[in-house]
Amino acid sequence: MSSWIRTGIIAVALSAAVLLSVALVLRDMKQKTIDELRQLNAEMSERLVQHQAMIERLSRSRRVAHLRITDQATDDEGDVESTTVEFIELDDDGGELGRQTFIVPGEVLFVDAWTVKFEPADVAHGHPLRGRSLCLLRRIYSESLSAEDGFPIDTPGAVPPGYAVGDVSRFEQRLWEHFWTLATDWRAAQSMGVRVAQGEAVYKPVRAGQRYELVIDATGGMNLTPIGDDSPVLSRHDADEDIHPTPR
Repeated sequence: MSSWIRTGIIAVALSAAVLLSVALVLRDMKQKTIDELRQLNAEMSERLVQHQAMIERLSRSRRVAHLRITDQATDDEGDVESTTVEFIELDDDGGELGRQTFIVPGEVLFVDAWTVKFEPADVAHGHPLRGRSLCLLRRIYSESLSAEDGFPIDTPGAVPPGYAVGDVSRFEQRLWEHFWTLATDWRAAQSMGVRVAQGEAVYKPVRAGQRYELVIDATGGMNLTPIGDDSPVLSRHDADEDIHPTPR
């Protein structure tokens, strides 16, 4: 075999080897690119899920109480003298915690509470202790009954019914025990991750037959929202209801 034939065969073999090597490298690069894209897509999907969860936590609200205006007494001129309201505290699942009936003078109903709000980042990330605004219902009164003489709902300094036990309960107990310090001392508030601690009141003129939900936002305050007659009616306790007469 002549030298030029051998040279040609060697050249062809080398070219084939080079082409094979290039093909293998390209195949590996393609597979690596596909794997990287899949990983990037998975990470983006996970981030999207986390982002959506954060948005949901920030925009979440929960029902605190259900109010029914069961009766109103009027004078000879038709002006409302007193309003009877059934006040039903709710747990996080909407179940009934307690039920009281109040008779207050007038027709403009007030509900006030202590609220503690945390940083949006803590709420967005679902912090175990600071993942939502907290609310301690305090009293119910009217435009004709001063706040000081209003009827108490929850006990100041106590953890409201239905709250979690353990570390969460102990944390919330500290918040309520030192509420006004947190409300007025920014260093104390900062030490416990509190953004705002303050008293809040919601109020509206009401009429017999109306129903309302008391709602608190995850990062915001309270809202008193009217609900329709087609809303589910909570079951009554078998125990006698606690009737509070209008104070003199």
